[in-house]
Amino acid sequence: MTSDGAFVGASVETGVETGVAQTLYRYARAMDRMDADLALRCFAPDAHIYYGGKFSGTPAGFVEWLWPLHAGMVGHQHLISNILVEHGAAGTASEAYVMTTLRMHGTGDEQFDYVSRGRYLDRWEPFEGRWRIVDRLYVTDLSTTVPVVRRDTSAALPVNDLPLVPSLRSPDDPSYARLFPHAEHDVN
Repeated sequence: MTSDGAFVGASVETGVETGVAQTLYRYARAMDRMDADLALRCFAPDAHIYYGGKFSGTPAGFVEWLWPLHAGMVGHQHLISNILVEHGAAGTASEAYVMTTLRMHGTGDEQFDYVSRGRYLDRWEPFEGRWRIVDRLYVTDLSTTVPVVRRDTSAALPVNDLPLVPSLRSPDDPSYARLFPHAEHDVN
């Protein structure tokens, strides 16, 4: 960084890569905690989102479409990896691998996991001080459905009297208090 605060050389690239990665991680967090406000802040308001065969539209339309689907599931987890960012005169774009596990209700007491592996191909622009997605294309690479089999693991993992810490799909999840102890709910 120069004395007047301008970025030079690799510092610009590192800043862009870090900003893009942080927004992708916030997106995964928003999906798994069902935090609609955080999800919307990952996109420019007029961004275009395309999930082939499932959804095409704006961020607000995406949340309106997806939230009831996710709410009907037992749970879900989005894992982001292999983030490649290209930043230059033509703009900023990224490819990020995503593995999504959606635990769903089956027949009776049965449950199954829909496991999808794909990539987010995103175009980015700075917006209100952060990198935001302006165009998303989701590409499916692999998917499978796996039945959830309940097994008694107490012999290998002894049970004690300590309570489990539940994962919650809301701002009541313990991560909010740990990550943002002094904030009401503003996680940018």
